[in-house]
Amino acid sequence: MISRIFRLKTLPCAALGVLFKMENNNSSTHSVRLMKEKDIPQVSMIENDAFPNLFPPTSFRKELQRPISTLMVAISQLNPHKHQGISNNRTTERNIQVSSYRSGNTGWKPGMEFLTGFIFLWKMSTEETHVMSIGTRRSHRRKGIGELLLHSAIAKSIHEKVNSFTLEVRVSNTPAIALYEKYELTHRGSRKSYYTDNHEDASIMTVDNLQSADYRLLMKKNLLLLLKRLKN
Repeated sequence: MISRIFRLKTLPCAALGVLFKMENNNSSTHSVRLMKEKDIPQVSMIENDAFPNLFPPTSFRKELQRPISTLMVAISQLNPHKHQGISNNRTTERNIQVSSYRSGNTGWKPGMEFLTGFIFLWKMSTEETHVMSIGTRRSHRRKGIGELLLHSAIAKSIHEKVNSFTLEVRVSNTPAIALYEKYELTHRGSRKSYYTDNHEDASIMTVDNLQSADYRLLMKKNLLLLLKRLKN
């Protein structure tokens, strides 16, 4: 891998969390920001790729209008044509969910930022953020993008004075569970047959000390580790 120098700029968490800026001979960035309506085609394709058996698909247009919803996206500003499987195929809302990601239809078109992942949150109360879903493009898995989104979402919750952060995860998804445990989410219960595709149980994982000094220190530590990972 090409070695890169990272510069970290902390943005107001109310806006999005953190911005990772990678510089080499060709300046490039990887960042997280709030989702916009123009992102719907790409995010819908990412969801379809990450959760092919999800039905019905998320109505992102509706969620963008819902007061309790927050949607954030990860962006790569490398030349999109360099990403595996990129295509200029036209994508409409009507065919987004039935188009095959493997055929090269990514939802991206020239002139757009290239999105690599998303996280979808509901603010259940002033005390709790609940992760509804988090997904990345298949070509960008195991590269730290999921953790980048998770870290940004937790940072946003901390900024908003939320204490508790909760999600569900398949009991068989050991890599995801390990990531969540890295952020001190612990098993608090189960939802039986939660996933409709195979009736697998979900583990409910929660962390409820976001406002503590110790947790803020953990966030800083994990951020440094994440930066090292994103260098490669």
